[in-house]
Amino acid sequence: MKKPNIVLIMTDQQRWDTLACLGFDHMQTPNLDRLAGSGSAFRHAYVQGAVCGPSRNCIVSGRYVHVHGAERNEEWLDAGQPNWIESLQSGGYRTVNIGKMHTAPIRLPCGFDERTVVENKNYQVGLHGPDPDDYDLELERHGLKRPALTYYRDIPDWPDRLQATTWPHAEELYPDHFIGRRCVEAIDRWEPDQPQFLWAGFVGPHDPYDVPESALARYEDVKLPPPVKSPGELESKPPPQKRFMERLERTEQPAMWCQSRATPERLDRMRRHYFANISLIDDWVGNIVKAVESKGLLDNTVFVFTSDHGDCLGDHHQIYKFSSHYDPVVRVPFIVSGPGLARNQTVDSLIELIDLGPTLLDLAGLAPLEGANGISLRSGLEGGNFPARDAVFSETGPRVMIRTLEWKLVTYIGEPYGELYDLVQDPDELRNRFDDPKAASVRAELTERLFHWFARTRMRRPA
Repeated sequence: MKKPNIVLIMTDQQRWDTLACLGFDHMQTPNLDRLAGSGSAFRHAYVQGAVCGPSRNCIVSGRYVHVHGAERNEEWLDAGQPNWIESLQSGGYRTVNIGKMHTAPIRLPCGFDERTVVENKNYQVGLHGPDPDDYDLELERHGLKRPALTYYRDIPDWPDRLQATTWPHAEELYPDHFIGRRCVEAIDRWEPDQPQFLWAGFVGPHDPYDVPESALARYEDVKLPPPVKSPGELESKPPPQKRFMERLERTEQPAMWCQSRATPERLDRMRRHYFANISLIDDWVGNIVKAVESKGLLDNTVFVFTSDHGDCLGDHHQIYKFSSHYDPVVRVPFIVSGPGLARNQTVDSLIELIDLGPTLLDLAGLAPLEGANGISLRSGLEGGNFPARDAVFSETGPRVMIRTLEWKLVTYIGEPYGELYDLVQDPDELRNRFDDPKAASVRAELTERLFHWFARTRMRRPA
């Protein structure tokens, strides 16, 4: 049986509630909706690390953060850790990455035969890594540098913009356009006699929210949902959330964001820019599918679309992902479509992104990923039952989450505070019931489950 080609399209910092096909009518995602219609779209896909580096290490290794040990950005897996990209490579695939991977160092092979490296929009040589990436080199050819590094100095009302500005250079130089073009060019070079794996890593909709005017125009008259929050909410949440927002208020840097300037109008503009970037990437999803079709390989190609984590985007009076495990941060879009897989299937089962690698190896007819915590979803994708996972887990530093379909517990290891949400009565996670005596038995049960999960999976960590 011929191995399928695999195209993994991953965005950076995209929340799960950003696809029209899942009921979010303000979004303009026709190509992703079409991809979901030809496969499976998941409502409950969760990341195991809530920031870029740890999450991507989880995805590549199929392991939890405390198992693979790469707990921060600019850290990467030790040699000998599981890596399903290397498994595809040794299994006969030509492996190509174009765009963001967030490896450390940035040009680490990571199992790829070829890489075009594009890091964050605000990637800075010397701070994040010693070398320019390929997007730096592209801008250099035009006599330009990454504008994200100087927005906060060059735009007089930057604190009022909440990082929402418009792209200042020629539109074709926008980083996601650069990545999309290179992906299409790579597909044009595919040799039909060798199975191909392409990881297309778009850098949007990660901040700064600096999309071109043409993308913004699509949302000019669209009514957007406001952020989900309640007055004084931060007072009932763990102190690190408030401290993080206060620190941003005082910091002048590319990631500057001022809660004191977050008026409803400015929040709306910020969210509009974020959604517009997703629609711009959606265009490239369509172009990538068309490029595969033009090669006559559409009937033998598996497509996956997902993201490494989300963004609070003003929900809970917060921004980004660093200080919380709310669903807007840890719940991401996940679509799988391909030959022999069920069509137009919306899935409510809980899954973890560490399941991605084991699933792709299974679809490729290759051996399972030894030492992985993730599991294959193949049976469910083919129309059968999905694995009966009744909880998902995520970690960032000392903060650890367990989430079932009904409850979420977030513990802060060594601290007396935490978060507990009844997701049936409070799906927006506004009422923290961590200290509620009426929820004490649920908190105790989930705490015990966290302990057993950690102990069981820790035993698989390499010496």
